[in-house]
Amino acid sequence: MAHARSENSLARFERIALVLSGGGALGAYQAGAYAALENGGVRPNWIAGTAIGAVNAAIIAGNLPHERSLRLRQFWQELSRRTAIRAEAGLGRRVRRLFERGASPRQRAAEPALRERSVIPAGELRDLIHDAVDFDRVNAGSVRVTLGAVNLATGAETYFDNDRHVLTLDHVLASTALPGMAPVTIERQSYAGAAVSVAALDDARPADTLCFVIDGYDPVPGARGGISRSAREIAALRRNHDLRRMIALLGERLPASQRGEADIRKCLAEASTATMTILHLVHEGNAAELAAKVGDFSMAALMQRWQAGESDVQTSLAHPRWLAPSPRRLGVVVHEMRGGVAAPPR
Repeated sequence: MAHARSENSLARFERIALVLSGGGALGAYQAGAYAALENGGVRPNWIAGTAIGAVNAAIIAGNLPHERSLRLRQFWQELSRRTAIRAEAGLGRRVRRLFERGASPRQRAAEPALRERSVIPAGELRDLIHDAVDFDRVNAGSVRVTLGAVNLATGAETYFDNDRHVLTLDHVLASTALPGMAPVTIERQSYAGAAVSVAALDDARPADTLCFVIDGYDPVPGARGGISRSAREIAALRRNHDLRRMIALLGERLPASQRGEADIRKCLAEASTATMTILHLVHEGNAAELAAKVGDFSMAALMQRWQAGESDVQTSLAHPRWLAPSPRRLGVVVHEMRGGVAAPPR
């Protein structure tokens, strides 16, 4: 019965989008959030991802719906296992080198290299993604997939989209900026991660949209806002969609005799009555020890983040306000939850 109610309440949305950002090991929060969406009967038909979010996006789109949560869990468990093995091996080698150099116990304790965490080699990450993703299914188009990367020669942000490209493992790796990874070459251009946001969804015809923006890390906006990329681009999206909504409302009040004028026709062509409901979930907003958190692939940390993602989505889906129709004058309504705490809708 709960499943049926969820599907009925989602029926008014033509598009259900999922935007996944970066954050290394914090990406386990996204995986748990998706597992809760799937369990709640919410299945996105458009996924945009960058960095570790690109990997999660590919796994979701590249598997049958009933297999996605399992594949995500298997990927994160194996990633944790491999990074732990590599870290232990690297630590052992560094300790041996220090003893061979005759370092004192105090020098060994202070050696920075002992506290570094190794990252998984690109070849191993490639193998993990290959085993977890069916790229024929990704390119079949049942779910639109947009992956963001930065062209290192031009500095331009590039979107790889299965609506226009045949996506491959290289496109996922080009978007994945794990520490220590080399750039990926696609069509003689070098790319490396972190270049997609909710703005990618504006590259489509207007449609009533429910959008989940899942950030493993997103800095708390300052007094004047604008620190957070997600916050900036959600604000820009709101301005654009609210303006289009107001044009539509004004157009309704124009006499039919004036609607035919050339300038007015051009203005009315920008009008839209479509609405977007954005649910922005943030796991970490505090920059303290962020580098350590991003690099902590231990099983305990990953499971804690996975559970936090599940909990935040379950809380959000149970909230009565997030599916309520927005006022006619608004094109976008934003609901936000940071660290499990919901903010008033905007």
